[in-house]
Amino acid sequence: MRNLSATGLRWAYRLQVFGAHHMGTSGRVIVLCSSEGVLAGPLLQAISPRPIHVVANAAMIEAVPQRVLEAAGGLVPVGATAIRAQLSAADALADGRAVAVVGSQVDPAWLVAMSHAPVVCVTLVGEQGRVPTDPPRIGSPIRAYVSAQHRLPTLGDPLRASTRAAVTEKLRQVMTDADDQALRRAGLREAS
Repeated sequence: MRNLSATGLRWAYRLQVFGAHHMGTSGRVIVLCSSEGVLAGPLLQAISPRPIHVVANAAMIEAVPQRVLEAAGGLVPVGATAIRAQLSAADALADGRAVAVVGSQVDPAWLVAMSHAPVVCVTLVGEQGRVPTDPPRIGSPIRAYVSAQHRLPTLGDPLRASTRAAVTEKLRQVMTDADDQALRRAGLREAS
């Protein structure tokens, strides 16, 4: 399924990927993407050099029925509390697989604190239409910028709110830096 969607996305859009090698080809890794677009999950699966489990974002949940998300390999639907999605993602990381957390539906801090897996940030440019549930026009360019892996040391119990808050702040800083660098490379932000 991943190969078919990758081919379809590359045919429909002018997809450019920078730094996909940072995801690696084996071992556990958490891929963070702040995109709320409906194509964010399939795009991450298309650009990844390995199978990746994507925790669905709000637009994907709204636009695609849950049974379709479950049938599509590697897409993890998020329920009302996101507990099932977090446990499914934790199981995948424990098995040494890659997990992508897309959008803001699931806080990745618990996953990082529990697994101690390296984090890779992906910034997608041009991946959504006027609203997140709309895909971009066919033939439009979509660029994906993949940052280098970051290991975030976590001290303390992953279930404590203070530990998760500290990890959340580290993740916010890493994601902001990756987004800023990607937007500069895309020419959408001036160097300071």
